[in-house]
Amino acid sequence: MIRKLTDDTLVVFLSDCHIGGDEGRDIFESPDDLVSLFQSLENHDGPVELVLAGDFFDLLRITEVPAGQTRSSVTRSRPEYRELFAALGRFASGEGRKVVYLPGNHDAEAWWNRAIRAELERAGLVHEFALSYAASFESDSDRIVYCEHGNQFDPTNTFRDYGNPLDTPLGDHVVTDFLPRIPTGWAVEGGNLRDVDRVFPLAIIPVWLAGRTFYEFVAQTLRWLLLPLLVLFAAHALVRGGGALDILVELGYDVGVLILVFGLFLVFAGRAANRAIRSSTGRAPLTDEPALIRSRLENGEPPPLSADLTSEIGVFVSGHTHAPALAEYDGPTGRRGAVVNSGCWLRQLQPVPARLGAPPVFVSRFVQTHVRVYRGDGAIQVELWEDPRPARQRMRVVERLALAGRAPAEPAHDAPPRVRARTSVGAA
Repeated sequence: MIRKLTDDTLVVFLSDCHIGGDEGRDIFESPDDLVSLFQSLENHDGPVELVLAGDFFDLLRITEVPAGQTRSSVTRSRPEYRELFAALGRFASGEGRKVVYLPGNHDAEAWWNRAIRAELERAGLVHEFALSYAASFESDSDRIVYCEHGNQFDPTNTFRDYGNPLDTPLGDHVVTDFLPRIPTGWAVEGGNLRDVDRVFPLAIIPVWLAGRTFYEFVAQTLRWLLLPLLVLFAAHALVRGGGALDILVELGYDVGVLILVFGLFLVFAGRAANRAIRSSTGRAPLTDEPALIRSRLENGEPPPLSADLTSEIGVFVSGHTHAPALAEYDGPTGRRGAVVNSGCWLRQLQPVPARLGAPPVFVSRFVQTHVRVYRGDGAIQVELWEDPRPARQRMRVVERLALAGRAPAEPAHDAPPRVRARTSVGAA
C-alpha cells in the first residue's frame, strides 16, 4: 500500500543504529546524540514520519534472554539507553507523528516475533511495522518515496521469508556463531580483534588484518631489536673510550647506518605487504549493492520486498552498507530520481593511506547520518544529514608516524548537525 502524505510532511529515514547486545559485544556508542535527533524531530513544525529502516536494534548480538522478557525489552531496560527510548516515546506521542519500523538483517526477529512487536507498540515507540515503506506526496502522487533496509541486495544476508524464524542467512551465523569466538587476547594500543565489528565494508577486513599485522611487527622490531642495538652501540663506543668528539662521531655514524638499514627494510616490507593486500583483495568477488539498486531503478524493475509495486520510484532509500551516499539516476521514463543510503549511527575504522607505500592505517570515525525527504520549491527535496562527532584515536606510535600529517581533521565537539548532500526530484 502506498501511503498518502500531505505536502508539509517531513519523512526521516534512520537505519543501522545497532542498539543492544551482550556485555562487551554492543557497538552502539551514541545514545545522547540520538536523543538530540529525536528531540529536534519532536520540535519540528509540521507532520513527521520517522522510518526506522532496519537494524535499529541489534537483536543478533543478544544470546541470553531472561524469562518473561524479549531481546528488545532487555535492550530498552539498560540504564544507558533509557533516556534514548524515552525521547523516542515523546516524539511518537506527539500530534502528527508516526514511527514505522522496517526490519533489517540484524533485527529480523522484530518482524516474526509478535511479542516484540506488541511490546514496542504498547510502549508507544512504534505505530506500524512493515517490510518496506512506500509513500507519495499529494502534489506528486506519481513519484514514490520508497525504502527497504537493503540486505535483500546482499546474497550473504538475503531472507527468503522474513516470517520464518528458521530462515537464517549466512550473515546471521557470522554474527551469532563466529564473532563471539574471536579471541580478545591480542590487546595492543590499537585495540583487539573484536574491532572487526568496526570495519566496513566487510571486503576490506583483510586489509585491516594485514595492516594490523604489519604495524605490530614494526612496533615489536623497534622495541626488541632496534632499541637494544642502539644501546649496545652506545655502550661499545663508551667502552672503547677516546675523546668526547670522537665518541659522538662514531656513535652518530653507527646509529645513522643502523636507522638507514632499518628504514629501507621497513619501506620494502611495507610495499611488499601492500602488494600482497592488493593481489588478495583484487580477486575477491564483491557485491556492489549501490550499483544493483541503481540498475534496478534504471530498468524500472520492482524492489525485492515490493514486487507488486508498479508506480515509478522517485526516491529510493536504503541502509545496510553503513556507507552514507546520495546519487541521481535516470528512470525508465527518462525522469531523474535519487538513490540514497542512510548510512548508520556507529563508530567505524576507516583506512587512510600511509606514507612510503606502507599499508593503510585505520582511524576511528563516527558516522552518524540520516535522510530527510520533504516537498518544497515545487519538487521532492532529498537531504543526507550528518551529526559530526570527534572520535578518540587508539593507534600505535608507528601508525601515527606512518600517517605523518595525513590523519583527517576531527570535527569540533560542539559541531551542529549539517546537510552533507542534497538533491531535488521532479522539479518543474
